[in-house]
Amino acid sequence: MVDVSDWLEDVRQREQEAEAQAEVRREKLKQAEKHFDKVFAEPETKGAARLAAPAFPLVPIGTFELTEPEFLIDGLMETETLSLIFGDPGCGKTFLALDLAACVASGRDFHGREVMQGPVVYIAGEGHNGIVRRFMAWAKQNDIEDPGSLPFFKSERAANFLDGATMKVVAAECDRIAGQHGEPRLIVVDTVARSFGIGDENSTQDMGQFICAVDDLKARYPGATILLVHHTGHGDKSRARGAMALKGALDAEYRVEKSSNIVTMTATKMKDAPEPPEIAFELSDVPLGVDKKGNPFGSAVLSETDAPAKGKKKLTPPQTLAIETYKIAALKHGKTDDGAFFGIHLDHWRQEFIQRHHGDNPDSKARAFNRVRQDLTGKLGLMSVNHDLYLLKGDPGSALMDELHERDNRTDTDNA
Repeated sequence: MVDVSDWLEDVRQREQEAEAQAEVRREKLKQAEKHFDKVFAEPETKGAARLAAPAFPLVPIGTFELTEPEFLIDGLMETETLSLIFGDPGCGKTFLALDLAACVASGRDFHGREVMQGPVVYIAGEGHNGIVRRFMAWAKQNDIEDPGSLPFFKSERAANFLDGATMKVVAAECDRIAGQHGEPRLIVVDTVARSFGIGDENSTQDMGQFICAVDDLKARYPGATILLVHHTGHGDKSRARGAMALKGALDAEYRVEKSSNIVTMTATKMKDAPEPPEIAFELSDVPLGVDKKGNPFGSAVLSETDAPAKGKKKLTPPQTLAIETYKIAALKHGKTDDGAFFGIHLDHWRQEFIQRHHGDNPDSKARAFNRVRQDLTGKLGLMSVNHDLYLLKGDPGSALMDELHERDNRTDTDNA
């Protein structure tokens, strides 16, 4: 007869172990049930407040502390805000962004404007070698003996702000910097295009996702300012490229333009502070060394200078016609309120232009109008636009307003 006693003992031991494990699971389940019963239990007193803090608190606005504006760079950028500089390729916007960032990292005044010192994170998407040379030129010009000692940290590649996994990596690296050197005062994203992945800058949905990622990064470090570097629009050089949702999210915006070796910085939006006057800089060469072939190399730095006088540019015949038809449309349909002229709507101006243009067909006339409209609002800078309401700069306060008042007076006389 076969002895199976050892086998039976092994079976009984395994059954006992299984029962013990099941008992442990049952005990854990009971504890979990008690925990959730406690969490979701109704208050004993009707209307009693929950002890847990609300996830989305609503606080009476009058209880908030009134604080004065705190500037990262005096008069230009506040702390805990989102700012942007934009311009054409090669206009000097990265020179400006680096200058601003280096001043924050070092605590040096930004061309006479007081700066709040702190660590800087520079998320660079392009021109890495050039950025290093530009920073070294800035350090040499400003007598920084040990540039490596500054809390100025540059990425080695672009970051896709539309990709959640990438942004977790970026946040983790920023946390590491914060743990070693203190929380960032300034985070620069250069450029928006190189930080957009495969997203569409003209898509409001994609731009909204980008803004949310930027806001999340900014909220991670209370008091931090984020500076975006962006390109101009393809047609309208007076505004940044892409969906207008971006401008709506900004606290400050500056247009950067370059003529010869003069770079100008012009405020195009200040949400909660007066717009500062235009600032002009001169690009000056700084030698850095000699290459392997014995050729000198270097970079350049910005030095504030007087803004150049802007002379009047000669207009082309279509541009002249656009100005004339603008004034005609303004006399017929101009928007005024309490003596102030607000401009004319795009449709009224276009109608007058097309009627008087000698093009072959309506399509060619419409294309000609769009070209001169973009010239006048863009490179010529003679007009501003807000929600399809166009305003001719300089003139509305004088001759055009006089003509509008005469029109109104004639109308009042005719109706008398």
